[in-house]
Parts: sequence; structure tokens; C-alpha cells
Amino acid sequence: MSNEFICWLQVALSNPIAKAKLLQQPQKLQQIMSDIPARQWIFEQACQTDDPKLAMTAKNLIIEMMKFSRLIWSGGGNLSPDIYEEALSRTWEWFNKEMCLAYLPEKGSFVTWFNKRLKFRILDVIRERDKEQKRRLHLSTDEEDDEWIYPPAPEPERWHETIQEWLELVQNHSHLRNCRVQHRPDINCQFLLINILQMLHSSGEFSWDTLAQNYQVEAATLKRFCKMRCFPIFKQLLSK
Repeated sequence: MSNEFICWLQVALSNPIAKAKLLQQPQKLQQIMSDIPARQWIFEQACQTDDPKLAMTAKNLIIEMMKFSRLIWSGGGNLSPDIYEEALSRTWEWFNKEMCLAYLPEKGSFVTWFNKRLKFRILDVIRERDKEQKRRLHLSTDEEDDEWIYPPAPEPERWHETIQEWLELVQNHSHLRNCRVQHRPDINCQFLLINILQMLHSSGEFSWDTLAQNYQVEAATLKRFCKMRCFPIFKQLLSK
């Protein structure tokens, strides 16, 4: 099938009508982007330097295939549209700059790489909006602590490796268990950090509400505990 997928791409690059027809078939686009040889081929066309016009055409085709594939993460839950759109715009800007420098076709699809970055750009926008709101209300805030309401975001190209390194770091520091929620000895920093990192490793995101349900406690309690106790300790471990 790889050769067939590459043929479709070759025709789409040279024939606008064929390209339009291809973009109307999301299932076919998903198959192409799931095929390593096919995405390797289109990646090479987009990132070669011998023919700049072909490179631009191929890069635009990649972006259009991603958009029409219906695979780009659309946000979830109560995420406001303006936050999502801002994060999406920033992620596309990053993708255009970094694709030829950092993307590895054999590691995953264009959309998988894109979605991981998008989810953390959403967190960036949320952080920025929170800070701006506090500034406007003239509230005193410890900006360094505020940044750690959420865990840090690894670079997409080393996502799994970095998360795994962090997991091992937390697992090797048993003293984190001594930092517990008052009256809840079963909720400690080591377990919480492991849970959060495992969620990030498997899905690229984590939810305070899900954590709260697992521990049968208010989400605000966990967020406050992690912000004030667990994340500062974790930050110290990463800086060593």
C-alpha cells in the first residue's frame, strides 16, 4: 500500500483537481499519514532544498492533509474557543518553523507530533490568561509558583524519553512519600507525581478532575497541594 499512497501524493502535488479530491477523503488521508514510507516521502519533498517551489507545495499539502484528516485535537471539556484558537495558531507557527528541523517521520505521524505540542500550548495560554487577569485585578502573585500549577512540558521530539526519565527520578526519591495531604496519608507527592507523569506519558495530558476522582478528594485540594508542595519539590529535583 505504501507505493499506492506515494502515488496519490505525487499526483496531488502536480494536479490541483486530484489534490482537492484527495482532501475530501479523510479516511484516505489518515491512512497516508499512518504509513511510514508515505509520510517519509512527503516529508523529504517538503524539506529538500533543490526545488524550493516543490518544497513549499509539499509542505502546504502536509498541512492541508492534517487539517482535513479530522485528527487534529479539537480541545475538550470546558476549554474556551478563544484559548483553543490562540494555542492552535501558535502551534501552527511552531510547526512551520520546526517541522524540517525536529520532526522524525519514523517516530509518529505529523498529527501526533502536532497534537502533543498543541495540548501544552493550551496550558501556556491558560497560564498567561491567569497571570494577566491577576495583574489587572492587582492581586499579588508568586509568578514562579504560578507557573507550576501545571507540570513542565517536554519537547515533543523527546516526549516519551523525558517523561520516562522523570518517572524514574520520582520513583527513586522515596522521601516524597513523606509529603502528605493533611488527614489523608494515602495522598502523597510521590504517588501524585507518578500518576500525573503516567497520564502524560500515555495520553499527553492529565486532568485534575480525574486525579480527584481517583483519590476521592476535591480537585482544588489536589491542585493547591501540588502547587504548594509537590511541584516545587519536583522542580528542585529537575534542577539538580
